Amino acid sequence: MDDHPQAKLSVVQTQFLSDRTVDVVSVNYHLNELTILVASDSWATQVIFNQVYGFRVLDEGDLCAFWQLVTLADGWIFKVGSGGWKSLELTRPDFISGYAPDVEEYLIIGRNECVSVLSKEALSIVDVSESFLRNAEDGSSV
Repeated sequence: MDDHPQAKLSVVQTQFLSDRTVDVVSVNYHLNELTILVASDSWATQVIFNQVYGFRVLDEGDLCAFWQLVTLADGWIFKVGSGGWKSLELTRPDFISGYAPDVEEYLIIGRNECVSVLSKEALSIVDVSESFLRNAEDGSSV
């Protein structure tokens, strides 16, 4: 991101406190709905986006420029005001979705994987801690 403006990120406040055990567990896209399961040692949540323009999953090593600005100590979900994936894609003249006035960008970070999301609508967060932690104990999935 050397030729790219520095990103501006703000923490999305949730009831789920960030710590160094946060992981992106799964990413599921179906009929314009994106569901991302995020978990730590003490909680699990599904972050749901409707009206998704796009998303990408990257290893945290591919986003090193962000780690000068935010870490898991700051939060695990951020709204990207500028300088993120959307800004990068806007350097392509054929990135039509980026010109829609209502496109919001979010960044979800974990210890390894990170997910960038471009969405038309606000996200929703669903607590799945009880079922996730119970299933983790017996080896099944949510």
